[in-house]
Amino acid sequence: MASFLDLSLVNYFSNIFVILFVFAASYAILTFKAPFGDNKGVNALLAATIALIFIFSQDAIQVVKDSVPWFIVMMIALMFITLVSSSIGAPMSPSIMSNMSTYVLVIGIIIIVVNLGQRVGQNVGPYLSNETTNTDLIPATGTGDVGSGSYAQNFGATLFHPKVLALMLIIVISVFSVLWIGYIGI
Repeated sequence: MASFLDLSLVNYFSNIFVILFVFAASYAILTFKAPFGDNKGVNALLAATIALIFIFSQDAIQVVKDSVPWFIVMMIALMFITLVSSSIGAPMSPSIMSNMSTYVLVIGIIIIVVNLGQRVGQNVGPYLSNETTNTDLIPATGTGDVGSGSYAQNFGATLFHPKVLALMLIIVISVFSVLWIGYIGI
């Protein structure tokens, strides 16, 4: 039965929407940053080329499909944070507002890297594959195993290994030590 809220037909055109989004985003970046000058034809040709490259990779299309909702959530959250802070009479400092593009870029890179890891993580390197590991070299039992065929499980087991957590703690302590020594020295 057809209804007004039936959106199953949109699923067939989702790749076209991704290509249009990639074209619009790359054209906007090329126009704003102008690395090749202010020629709109060159920018449009390069943006179309970048968008057409996405046609050949379903993984790239899926990464964009998975990343765009997170970017939208990030932009809505930033909008609400600035709206709430200005509505209570405490506008954000100019230093935070001037560095907002850097924050958005860093969070965007994190979003893309996480989505790339989820999509192509297990097949990206020469030592990673969906094949089973040699059980003589790596025991494939227990939790915390990094020899499984699941990229997410391997990444989580590596990230939360006690040696890696200790290294992260040492790095955080070092960063704050250098910041504190530099602050006192001024």
